[in-house]
Amino acid sequence: MPRTAKKKKTVISSAKASKYDAHHKVIDNTYGDFADLRHQLSESKEDVAERAALLKLFSECADSQRSWLLLEDYFSKLTLSRKDFSADDWWGGLTQSSGDTRLEELALVFMKSGRSVPNELMPYANFSRFAEVEQEEKDFQLFKGLEEWMFPPSLGHLDAPRATVKVYGRVIKEKELPGLNRLGVEIHVIRPRTGDRVKTLDDMADLTMRAAHEQELFP
Repeated sequence: MPRTAKKKKTVISSAKASKYDAHHKVIDNTYGDFADLRHQLSESKEDVAERAALLKLFSECADSQRSWLLLEDYFSKLTLSRKDFSADDWWGGLTQSSGDTRLEELALVFMKSGRSVPNELMPYANFSRFAEVEQEEKDFQLFKGLEEWMFPPSLGHLDAPRATVKVYGRVIKEKELPGLNRLGVEIHVIRPRTGDRVKTLDDMADLTMRAAHEQELFP
């Protein structure tokens, strides 16, 4: 059954990975809905069988180091390498599973990285789960953006703050109108050298108009 086209993520590719991606992209653009069938016909049965045998060994291997070597060998036969995939910690998830589950996780790594799933790995590709993972990532980014909007992260300065601003307010009784009070506000700028200085609104406006290299770094 033809696979539904999905939006692929932009990934940084090596020269070998670019060759892999270009080959599959040409087939996808040329054959459209029949791209999966053309992918199957474009490779020899011997190559697919050889990679399938590696996948079987990889899925059943309990030793993490040997599993990694088997996966490296599998990637090399696809002209790919570990760095051609997303920066997520996908290897940890693979080592915690085995059998068909491990191969399903590997197929998910291909899909999350925006690369075509090889023919021998296609039976383990779970596109429904991939859609769920994509939706979860979108929801996470949405909630993260809302959290940063509601609670902006503090800006990190290369230099320590050289000055601080404090605003003091006090109640002033209105002598001419008994029973009424005014709010008095004082702006204090505190520097290590000059100490505490009271500033007017004009002084603060002038401070914001200075050149960037002359502005004080306030916390």
